[in-house]
Amino acid sequence: MSLAVLLGPAADSLLASCPIEPQVYRRSRSELDEQITLGLMDTYIDHGLSIPSFTAAVKDGRAVHPGRFSKNGEMLPGRLRALFDDGHTINLRHVQRTVPYLAEVCRSIREETGYSLHVSAILTPAAQRGLRHHWDPFTAVVTQMHGRKVWPIWAPEVELPVDDYLDSPMMWTAEMQERWDSSDPYAEFDLGPGDTLVLPRGWVHSPHNTEGEDTSFHLTFALRERTVLDLAEGLVAAALPRPEFRAGIAPNGLKRETLAETLQDVRRLLVSYLTHADTSVSAEVLHASLIGKLV
Repeated sequence: MSLAVLLGPAADSLLASCPIEPQVYRRSRSELDEQITLGLMDTYIDHGLSIPSFTAAVKDGRAVHPGRFSKNGEMLPGRLRALFDDGHTINLRHVQRTVPYLAEVCRSIREETGYSLHVSAILTPAAQRGLRHHWDPFTAVVTQMHGRKVWPIWAPEVELPVDDYLDSPMMWTAEMQERWDSSDPYAEFDLGPGDTLVLPRGWVHSPHNTEGEDTSFHLTFALRERTVLDLAEGLVAAALPRPEFRAGIAPNGLKRETLAETLQDVRRLLVSYLTHADTSVSAEVLHASLIGKLV
């Protein structure tokens, strides 16, 4: 199991370079379709098998309070189904925590890519929409499992967002919304079962189910790209065994008027360390961390 489960031969392109534009691929039917069915997701909804803190119900951009479907950390039977029947999209985030097959797929993809990831199972009633225009701080690999969904997509408003920096809820403005509402999308994709959309982080989207009677069910594999800063932090973290980096700094060196000079001393020490660091040793430790293995 690997990215090829979602993308087929096109997985090689995603391994070679980070995507910069949205693209749709066709995957072959596989064990994924046998294991992760609409019926399985219906069972999760009807029997309250999801984790409340990772569950959302959204209709036309408005999310309901978790108290509508959970209490004291437990799902309330029947509540999610009632919300779905009322037109709400049900988003079961981090579903790999409770579905062993998806846990295995995520483990394989993490070992293959070095990226951390999670999976959301998203079910939208016919002719309805969940979230409205927004962007994500991760590369979304969206594979349609049942029904159809239309994905209008607009060019990014910000460059390369990451968690807690340039994120959609904080950056959104009414002017942006008005512009999206009044302009044609950069592209629009109509996904059916077996279609997989790769949506780079930052691209604005507002997907919706098509007219008809079918529920739309798709899986979003949220791949968190490793950034240059991630590896830089890994290099710095590898300095921990050296006592000079564990040395304390007196409070007087942390005052507003002295901190810049203290930082200059730290920078000199860091530059000297990085100049002479054996990156092959750091790479062994860092790679084990990237794929989730202990050393």
